[in-house]
Amino acid sequence: MTAMTPGSNIPLAVPRVTVDVQAPVRLDVSGLLLTVDGKVRSDDDFVFYNQPTGPGVSHRGGGGATPDGIVVDTAAVPAGIEKIVVTASLDAPGATFAGTEPTATVRADDGSVLATFTPPRLGSETALVVMEVYRRNGAWKVRAVGQGYANGLAGIATDFGVSVDEPAAPA
Repeated sequence: MTAMTPGSNIPLAVPRVTVDVQAPVRLDVSGLLLTVDGKVRSDDDFVFYNQPTGPGVSHRGGGGATPDGIVVDTAAVPAGIEKIVVTASLDAPGATFAGTEPTATVRADDGSVLATFTPPRLGSETALVVMEVYRRNGAWKVRAVGQGYANGLAGIATDFGVSVDEPAAPA
């Protein structure tokens, strides 16, 4: 098992992994399938609890002590997808990651832990790009990211090209 630091990466020796993200508070975990230009092809490439499957990627809902996770089957990811970004956002409105240490764990299908990553020094962030599963020269790797967003999951989604419906203005 490898304890990762921001920016570090490891090669994947297995074709299918789960990246789960756990914290002392409830998190919403999602995945975005990105092309070489760093954008989704359509909103269908945004995988989360309300849209739990995409090509080669699925959302695994947690419960109890089991955290939410994103399952990536690299053999089933379309050729045009270069990266799957795994994100975590806080479930409670107005909450930030200050004082919260989420940990991402990369597991093989047999449950063995390949790597862990805990983003350092979090503060006003309300959502995070935690890890990336990416293709480089035909081989798959995992990178620790830990990039925070103050504007929540909507900020991450729009940065990667997902259409986000704004809430209706009060009458």
